[in-house]
Amino acid sequence: LPDGHVLRVLSLGFDRLVADGFWLRTVYYMGDEHSAAAGYPAADRLANLVTDIDPGFRTVYVVMSGAVGALQGNPDAAIALLEKGVQHVEYWKLHFLLGFNYFIERMDYARAAKQMRLAAEKGGPSYLPLLSSRLYAQAGDPETAIAFIKARLAETQHQETRLALEKRYWDLWITRDLAAINRAIEAYRREHGAEPADLAALVGTDLLDREPRDPKGGTYRIEGGRAATDLRYSRLEVHRAHAPSKPQIERDYRQMERQQDGGAP
Repeated sequence: LPDGHVLRVLSLGFDRLVADGFWLRTVYYMGDEHSAAAGYPAADRLANLVTDIDPGFRTVYVVMSGAVGALQGNPDAAIALLEKGVQHVEYWKLHFLLGFNYFIERMDYARAAKQMRLAAEKGGPSYLPLLSSRLYAQAGDPETAIAFIKARLAETQHQETRLALEKRYWDLWITRDLAAINRAIEAYRREHGAEPADLAALVGTDLLDREPRDPKGGTYRIEGGRAATDLRYSRLEVHRAHAPSKPQIERDYRQMERQQDGGAP
């Protein structure tokens, strides 16, 4: 394959036309039975060739990232293609797909959360702030998640969306506080070889800056050696028992496409 950067210069301003030509070649390659039998070994190189010629060709990033990751079986190349895409194209779906790949392929919660947040800020679906906050919580960064939800609440008027965001804000608040108390309990055990009687003991030994209050202004307690609350809440985790198969990824991606296009889920 030729060098895309060289072709971009040699196109003399007709870079989009040249990119279209190589995009047609890529589509033909992906539909060829011999390419399929071989596992699409040139899929990533073709995608990069087209986007080297025309870095703003967003369709290539969307379509070929899935093809490279799922069909060619090269998730690192798919991530690299999407990272290239977000540098050149302002499009929420590229951030969404990049976050999805960070999570599925690398279990990198922090990067996945950041990309989901960017996707939401750039016009993505309404569920993205909730997903982003869940990923931030899983990454051990509840403060960022809380700040993100608070900012979204300030600009959201839709009642159902506000209710969902408010519940997530509540869940994050309690999860953060209970985690801080549990860390202090563990530190108290190591230092004193005994269980703290109450939260005041943790504050008195400077293991807690202050006695935290729950979202309703109530107090937490220690029960069975762990922090506890009377308020009902959901502990925020992202559940991923195992890596999905290629067919499963393809099915999930097609379902996502239908939902985004207004089709039945």
